[in-house]
Amino acid sequence: MTTTEDSLAQAIDQPEAYFIPLGTVTEGELSYERFMPTSFTYGAWGPFQHGAPPSALLTRMLERRRLESEGMRITRIAVDLLSAVPYTELRARSWVSRPGRQIAKVEAELLADVKGAWRPVATASAWMMATADTRDIERAFDKQVPGPEECSAEYIPLTDDWSGGYIESIEARAGATEELAETQIHWVRAQYPIVLGEEPTAVERVMQVADTANGIGATLSPHQWAFMNTDLVVHLHRLPQLGASEKSAESELQSEDGGWVGIAARGSIGPDGIGMTAGELYDVHGPIGRSMQTLLVRPQG
Repeated sequence: MTTTEDSLAQAIDQPEAYFIPLGTVTEGELSYERFMPTSFTYGAWGPFQHGAPPSALLTRMLERRRLESEGMRITRIAVDLLSAVPYTELRARSWVSRPGRQIAKVEAELLADVKGAWRPVATASAWMMATADTRDIERAFDKQVPGPEECSAEYIPLTDDWSGGYIESIEARAGATEELAETQIHWVRAQYPIVLGEEPTAVERVMQVADTANGIGATLSPHQWAFMNTDLVVHLHRLPQLGASEKSAESELQSEDGGWVGIAARGSIGPDGIGMTAGELYDVHGPIGRSMQTLLVRPQG
């Protein structure tokens, strides 16, 4: 191995982020950013990535387009997981598919080398809307939930019942209230940035953990049943207020409420091998939106 290859291998096996940037490549008229996934992307269902890191990486691509549009923010993100995302080099690009001053749409795709050809393994789209001052009429219909400081770090279904590099990279706490009934609230935060050397935006932080709603809201044992989601749709009626939360070689986690995303989710299983997970999303100040996932349900083994 060369020195560069040794450094890359160490960064993958002893990671400080979910993806390592590898520069850009041009294919014809299209330019792609290149990324290498680290062990923090490893999923629980098999030898492929957890859905959260690719969703977050695609959101990063969408947010780069949003930053080009002053006075707008992302209101909805839809991620489609077209196939298993491998632990190999990935390429990503984004573009504006519907420009506008009040409403715009941006899209992104994530490619992997599949049998010698670069093919999309995940895609995403986002609606962006121009912001205006509606603080006088602000309201939300979700319940108030206990904050992360009120929840336990002892038994946490999400991290105790699931395994994999991604699960090891997050911190979670669990709690319940009478209002939530059987639905627990999990406070989850990713402890590392999406891309090495970058500071995630608030929306990116939400998408780093929103895919965990499927595990949080599980009504089946993952040891007996597989219920993999093929998509993740997140609506944000309010821009999340999330502080910094990454670990670094120099410092431990920062503020107690930094980076926490609250997820209260519940799965529903139909009679024909198909299900869904619906989630309520929070920051420490209150509700921020909703998530939905479609599930393919099959017995294990």
